[in-house]
Amino acid sequence: MPAHGLPAMKKILIGYDGSPCADAAIEQLGDAGLPSELDVIIMSVADAWLPSNPDKLEPPFPDAVSKSVRVGREHALQAVDAARTAAERASVKVRAMNPGWKAKGEACADSPGWALVMRAASSHADLAIVGSHGRGLLERFFLGSVSQRVAAEAACSVRIVRGRRRSTDAPLRLLLAMDGSEDSHQALNSLISRTWPQSTEVRVATVMDPRQESSLAWSSDFARQWVIDHDRGVEEGMCRQLEAWSAKLAAAGLQVETAILRGDPKHELIKAAEGWGAHVIFVGARGLQHGGRLALGTTANSVTARAHCTVEIVRPK
Repeated sequence: MPAHGLPAMKKILIGYDGSPCADAAIEQLGDAGLPSELDVIIMSVADAWLPSNPDKLEPPFPDAVSKSVRVGREHALQAVDAARTAAERASVKVRAMNPGWKAKGEACADSPGWALVMRAASSHADLAIVGSHGRGLLERFFLGSVSQRVAAEAACSVRIVRGRRRSTDAPLRLLLAMDGSEDSHQALNSLISRTWPQSTEVRVATVMDPRQESSLAWSSDFARQWVIDHDRGVEEGMCRQLEAWSAKLAAAGLQVETAILRGDPKHELIKAAEGWGAHVIFVGARGLQHGGRLALGTTANSVTARAHCTVEIVRPK
């Protein structure tokens, strides 16, 4: 499917720790609409401390250093070696999935969440992908600490993968949350720019509540529509916007339907996704009420933490 003139994704970062959710993040790459040519960094982080250059033992330890410190350093080096082996093994699997992808494994010793945030920034990644829960954690209602930090602090878009697989005969279902904000428009463009299976279904959903109606009524996007005589309220204006957004998706070859929901977006989007059987929720990092803020918006934060399926948080470049 063509990219319709929108910039293609060039580089992604995958956080990998060998957990079932990390394996699911790799297995579900085929459902992410990624291009046939892509640079992929698979990074495994040993949760340990080492100097910035752990491969060199200079200067040597002074004689006064205790045996426990030496043993701790040796364990940290072993943890980094194990992480590197895991990352390289995952990179082989990724290259086998798509020969056009240039995948390489990396490892370091650091706090995992912080290391992934920093590596996403230094590599100028378009998308960071992590499992919802790390190694040794049962899949709980809330996110693991690493995925939580990456979702909140990464400068790029972030895909939080949950380990629920799509059956091969079921169409891929994407729920796109739209509120008219810049970030939600970026989410729309992200869907359009990718390559999806022909049977992919998209549901464009917006949630109307009093705060949303107030924001829409006086935002620059809706100010002109507000004075149109046949608009009896914000909802009619939103209906026209949904139609326009859907037309763009349909032009990209996707099967599209729309939904206007009422209530709290933090709850209604999750209920809609689960009721429809969505495989991925696309949501802007910040809504109309969070423009210009660096922090993750409350809706994106809540949906990411509680959704039953994979969530992609989209940030403008």
